[in-house]
Amino acid sequence: MMMNETFINGAYLLASRYRPERLIGRGGMANVYLGTDTRLQRTVAIKILRPEVAIDPDARYRFQKEAHAVSLMGHPSIVRVYDAGEENIPALSTETPIPFIIMEYINGKILRQLMDAGPFDPKVAVHVALGILDALDESHRAGIIHRDIKPGNVMITQSGLVKVCDFGIAHAIEDSSGDATTILGTAQYFSPEQAKGEAIDGRSDLYSTAVVLYEMLTATPPFVGESSVSVAFQHVTQPAPRLLASRPELSHELDAIIERGLAKDRSERFATAREFAHALRTIPRLRRPEGDIPSAATASGAVPPVEHRANGPVPKPTPRAKVRRVKSSLQAAPVTASATPPITKDSDVSQLRPLLSSDTPPSGKSVKLGLIIAGGLLVVSTLVAGMLVWVMTLPAQNVVESTAIEVPNLTNAAVDAGSAQLIELGLKVTVVSETSDTVEAGAIIRTIPEAGIQVGEGEIITVIESVGPKTEVVPDLGLLNLDDAKAAIEAAGFTVGSVTTTYSATVAKNSIISSDPKTGSSIEANSVINLVVSNGLVKVPDVVGKTLAEANRLLSDATVQLTVNVTTDMTCSGQVVKSQSLAAGEHPQHSTITIVYCAKS
Repeated sequence: MMMNETFINGAYLLASRYRPERLIGRGGMANVYLGTDTRLQRTVAIKILRPEVAIDPDARYRFQKEAHAVSLMGHPSIVRVYDAGEENIPALSTETPIPFIIMEYINGKILRQLMDAGPFDPKVAVHVALGILDALDESHRAGIIHRDIKPGNVMITQSGLVKVCDFGIAHAIEDSSGDATTILGTAQYFSPEQAKGEAIDGRSDLYSTAVVLYEMLTATPPFVGESSVSVAFQHVTQPAPRLLASRPELSHELDAIIERGLAKDRSERFATAREFAHALRTIPRLRRPEGDIPSAATASGAVPPVEHRANGPVPKPTPRAKVRRVKSSLQAAPVTASATPPITKDSDVSQLRPLLSSDTPPSGKSVKLGLIIAGGLLVVSTLVAGMLVWVMTLPAQNVVESTAIEVPNLTNAAVDAGSAQLIELGLKVTVVSETSDTVEAGAIIRTIPEAGIQVGEGEIITVIESVGPKTEVVPDLGLLNLDDAKAAIEAAGFTVGSVTTTYSATVAKNSIISSDPKTGSSIEANSVINLVVSNGLVKVPDVVGKTLAEANRLLSDATVQLTVNVTTDMTCSGQVVKSQSLAAGEHPQHSTITIVYCAKS
C-alpha cells in the first residue's frame, strides 16, 4: 500500500501532537519517520506499523509488546521510547487502526554502514561491543531478550555513543504466552540454538554480539554461504574461525574472549552480558607486542585446510575429477609454489597448538609431548632427505627414462582453453582467482608451478585466473560536508571529480546530496567520483493567481518545504492567491512565506 503524501506534509498529527515530516527508514514490518513533538518542540523518530501488516492482530500485539518492553528500560545505550498508541489514520488505512511508537531520534549512523569501510581498530570494536553488552545487561535484567543483535540494529551517535534499537522481535523471558522456540532473527548472526529452533535465553544475544565483534575486527562474518539455510547450518555444525587467523597482530586474550563468545554450547559461553563486558574491560592488551606477531596460520594454530561437505570430508579427486575451482578473495595473496604435505593421523600437530598460541609457559607434560612429536617429525624428515640423496646419486644406467611433463606457458590464455591443455597433458587443474591490472578478466595470469617446470603425470597445477582490476566500494557520503566527503573519497582510493551544486529542501548547505557512482557501488580503484552538493537554497514557485489548494501543494512540495502562512483578503474576489511575500526564485531553506488569498467568490 502506497503511503499517502498528506500523511507527511505536516497536515496530520498523531495523538494530536506528533507530526511526521519525512520517511527515514523502511522495514518489512514498519516504517520510521523523522517527526516533531509539537508539544515539547523536540525532534523524534516515529515508528509506524505498515498498514498491510497491521491487519494481523498478532503483528499489532508484537508491535505493542516492543513499546512496552523498551519503555521498561532507561539505559543510555538503548533507544528510548517516549510514547505509543494506536489510532485510525485515514491517509494510511480507512479500516484498520495503525499502531505507532514515538522514540528518541538518533543523530548518527548505523553500525552496518561503518563496517562496510573495512576492519575496525580493536579499541573501536571493543568500545562498540561494550555498548551493546551494556544495553543487553539492562534488557536481560528487565527480562527481555533482543533476539536480533546485528550491525543493522546498532547505531553510533555523533559523539560515539552506542545505541541498540529495534526490539521488535524481543521476547519477555517470563512471558509464557509466546513460543520460546520461534525462530526469529537474522541468520548471519544466529546463535546455534536459534538455528535449531530451541528455546532462547540471554546467552543467545551474547553469541550474536560475539559474531558482530568478530566481524568488526575482520570485516568478514565468521560464517558465510549462498543462503540463509547454509549459514544457519554452519552456526550449528562448524567451529568458528579464530580471530588470530585474520588478525595475527591482536592479542591472545581478545582471541580467547571471542572464542568463548562463539561457543556452540551456550553453557561454555559467558553467563551474562555483564560477565562478557567485564572480560573485555579487563583485557591487559588488545595487540601483541611488536616482534611477537607470527603469521596468520601460526597465530591461530591452523593446519592446512581440508575441504568438507555437509556429511563429511571431500574424498580425494579421482582421475575423472580434472578441474577444481577454489572460491577465494579477489585480493588473494599469491599462492606459493611449495605444497604443504597432507595432514594425516600420524603427523597431526593439534597438540602443539597450546605451545604456539598460549601466553603462559606450557606445562612439563605439554613440553614433553611436543618434543616427542617434534623428534618423530625430525626422524621422518631425515629418512626422506636420505632417500632423496640416494635417488639423486644413482648411476645413470639405473635411472628409468624420464616421463616428466613440462608446464606450458599459458599467460593470457583463456582459463577454459588453458585448463583443457593441461588436462590433455595428463595433469589436474585447480583454479584460483586474483585481481590484475594487466591481464583481462577470464584469462590466466600465471600457473603454479610456473611455466617450464617439469612435473609428474597427475600432478595438480594451480591456474591463477584474472578477475580484472582491483575494485573498491564507494563510501557512504550522504550528508557529509564537502571537505569530509573529499577526504573520504581519497582515503578509499578514488579521485574527486566534478562538484555540482543544486537546490535541496532538506540537505544543509555545502553537504553532499548524491554521488556518481552512487554509494555502495563496486568500481575500479582510482576511479573518479562526481559529487552533487546542496547550495542551501530552494526555488520558490510563483503561486499568484492559483487556488489556495494548488498554492499550498506547490509551496509544501518535497523540493521546497516552506512554512506557509495564509492571510485572507475580503476586498478581492476569485478565491485565488493575490500576492506572496517571497518573490518567485531562490530563497534559503526552511523559509516562511505569507500568501494573500482572495476569499470572495
